[in-house]
Amino acid sequence: MDVPEIMTVITIFDRTLAAVGLLRAKKKERSERTDQALYALYTALNETEAYMSYLESGNKSDRKRELFIARLWSDASVPLRQVDRDLAERCFIKSRYWSKPSTWTELMINRKRIGLNQVIESIRDLLMESS
Repeated sequence: MDVPEIMTVITIFDRTLAAVGLLRAKKKERSERTDQALYALYTALNETEAYMSYLESGNKSDRKRELFIARLWSDASVPLRQVDRDLAERCFIKSRYWSKPSTWTELMINRKRIGLNQVIESIRDLLMESS
């Protein structure tokens, strides 16, 4: 091989290494975004489940807590939009539900796919994708 050919091979090799590095960086960035989204989802989910248990124990609804839960679901939708747009939209809608839960019917909840079990299943799918 002469010098120009060697330089061409080196250039190609350098670009290949740079591309591999870029792919690794993007994968790490996606993993970090997914982790942030999952953490926000778990926070909203855990608070919602705790509140549901509170209500099932015969306690009266707590408007302040419902608004807090609404904010958690809304906050979860933000990092999630970069990872799973459908689930992000559903979290936003779930936030709207918690803003005024008495105005929602079971049919509306099912149509919008914002029931806890539906959301948990989607979170599980997202977790499995990111593994």
